[in-house]
Amino acid sequence: MYYLNGEGVLATTGKGIPFKKGSIIIVPPKIIHGSVSNRGFTNISISGDFEGYFMFNEPVVLEDNHYYEGERLARLVFDNRYTDTAYLSALCTAYICYLLQNVECKSSVRTAVSNIITRLTENFSDPNLDVCQILKQSGYAEDYIRAEFKKQTSLTPVQFLTKTRIEHARQLLEIYGQSITVSKVMCACGFEDLTYFSRRFKQFTGCSPDTYRKSKF
Repeated sequence: MYYLNGEGVLATTGKGIPFKKGSIIIVPPKIIHGSVSNRGFTNISISGDFEGYFMFNEPVVLEDNHYYEGERLARLVFDNRYTDTAYLSALCTAYICYLLQNVECKSSVRTAVSNIITRLTENFSDPNLDVCQILKQSGYAEDYIRAEFKKQTSLTPVQFLTKTRIEHARQLLEIYGQSITVSKVMCACGFEDLTYFSRRFKQFTGCSPDTYRKSKF
């Protein structure tokens, strides 16, 4: 299904999949589904034997690009559904190729974000960790992969790194208590400035590192 306008949910067994203008949802055979919208919607539904192309066991959701190339192809298929079979087949093939390229791209981006998460998690204690450099090494434009990272984690890469560092600081304070100084905790978590560390710690926990430690013992 290609959704031309409107917002709603594609109801399937066990879950609902949100859709909006530009959403493309590929539904495998034998999955009961139906689109629901409070304000109405318009979509183009293209069905056929595509098992040689799509090997999905559950619905896959894509978003059209900013050129709306998917919409153009879907409209061509729809407008020519009663024309020459060979021409219609060629249009369907072009549309499928477009979808497959987007599926592959989506999977590749997800992998890139996962790799960034791994690098941030494994190297958070390094105060010289360069987040921008890690993003540039992802193989994608820095602004694009940063936006995709936030889309998948609800945090920017810097916010994710800071949260990881603060979570580790909390664990150290809970485990070692008074036997470790706040300065050592700060250094172990990749911070170099005590004032900045304390401010960030309070931002995430609601209290200073020393107050947090005292509350646990």
